[in-house]
Amino acid sequence: MNSGEDKKIYRTIVKATGLFGGTQVFTILCSIIKTKLVAIWLGAEGVGIIGLYSNTVDMISALTRLGIGTSSVRDLSRAFKSGDRNRFASLVKVVRRWVWFTGLLGAVLMLTFAPVLSRYTFGDSQHIWGFVFLSCTLLFTALTEGERAIIQASNRLRVLARCSVLGSVLALLLSLPLFYFYGISGIVPAIIAHTFAIVLVTVLLGRRMKIEPVSIDWRETYRQGRGIAALGIYMTVSGFITTLYSYLFVAWLNSHSGTGEVGYYQAGYTLVMQYVGLVFTAMSMEYYPRLSVVCEDRALLSEHVSRQVETSLLILVPFISLFIVLQTLIIHILYTADFLAIGGYISWAALGMLFRAFSWSVSFVLLAKGAGRLYLITEVLADSLMFVLYLLGYTRWGLVGVGVAYLLAYLCSGTGIYLLCRIKYGLRMPLRVFGLLGLSVAGCAVVLLLWQGGQAIGAWVATAMWVLLAGWQLKRRLL
Repeated sequence: MNSGEDKKIYRTIVKATGLFGGTQVFTILCSIIKTKLVAIWLGAEGVGIIGLYSNTVDMISALTRLGIGTSSVRDLSRAFKSGDRNRFASLVKVVRRWVWFTGLLGAVLMLTFAPVLSRYTFGDSQHIWGFVFLSCTLLFTALTEGERAIIQASNRLRVLARCSVLGSVLALLLSLPLFYFYGISGIVPAIIAHTFAIVLVTVLLGRRMKIEPVSIDWRETYRQGRGIAALGIYMTVSGFITTLYSYLFVAWLNSHSGTGEVGYYQAGYTLVMQYVGLVFTAMSMEYYPRLSVVCEDRALLSEHVSRQVETSLLILVPFISLFIVLQTLIIHILYTADFLAIGGYISWAALGMLFRAFSWSVSFVLLAKGAGRLYLITEVLADSLMFVLYLLGYTRWGLVGVGVAYLLAYLCSGTGIYLLCRIKYGLRMPLRVFGLLGLSVAGCAVVLLLWQGGQAIGAWVATAMWVLLAGWQLKRRLL
């Protein structure tokens, strides 16, 4: 791969990260506005009811969607890149039919089990009709995921970002009046309005692309969609196991240290895994389709994964360094002074994000290859290791130990997944990638140790150095 192509890859990664990073931040701001106003208008009871409804709907939706929205990106992007319009159009029709099926399946299941869900979620039968009406949201969500997969695979990233922004705004404008005028009685209509707004915007913008009309029977629809669904099911099971381990750790933590400690853990989790983790969400929108197209060429596969790791590290190093030195201010803004106790935990976990960047970039090789079973096995092993390390780390050092465990877990899983892909798929990374990873970890570790040692000025100087150095290195690769 020549220098011009290298720079093109770097530019593509940075542009996509900036585009979707900004989109994610805007979406979170809309969510914060809604949460704040709902808390004022409906109080703790209303927030709790929304949480119970939303968690139940999300659980059923995640299980019945079969992961089609994510797994279909692989086949769709390959067909689009090949230039075979008929093949791409056929897959689009297959995906749209499958998401209708999975959406209706989820809706029927919720309708059928509404009495059971009401009884086990709320402990009464007063919310049966709430679940009955919310069944339509499972169809809306499935249709949204399918359309987003088509937009993502066809490389219309600006359209995808526009869908997220406009969908969030419309959802906010439709749901807030329902909360304000109807209070708790407006919760179910507001949730329906929210999901309807998102699917409306996504379908209207997504279907502007002209797609060749094709005729495909239902037997062929099943045949072509079966492979997509198989990969999606592996991904769904993997996500469920991750959630299960998270639940088991929180339950163990609650039994050993009480709800207060659980609150600290959840606050730190939100700060690091969700807010810092936005970088990964942003990059995946462009990375997954691109890797799916080149995954059969070992040399190209290695080049693209290497560039992704390098760019991820150069973006994360200044981000993590600033996060460490600004953590006190961030905690005061988002929480209260009591939550300063999570400082050590979030600092070590943020450092672990560098190893996660490496592991995350390499793990997409398995998805691009369609190796669903292997992906599930590696994810289960990684989640099991993290769970054990969490228990050991907390027992030894409290929440700080959980942060250290997070770092060690991704160090081990990243090493394992790289060796697996190296042996099975011939993935090769140049030494400079590992050198950059080591330098990134060392640089952020210096900032962390200086900050924890009370050397605030030294930590700020080191942060400034890493920000400038990372910016310079990124500029060299882009220009």
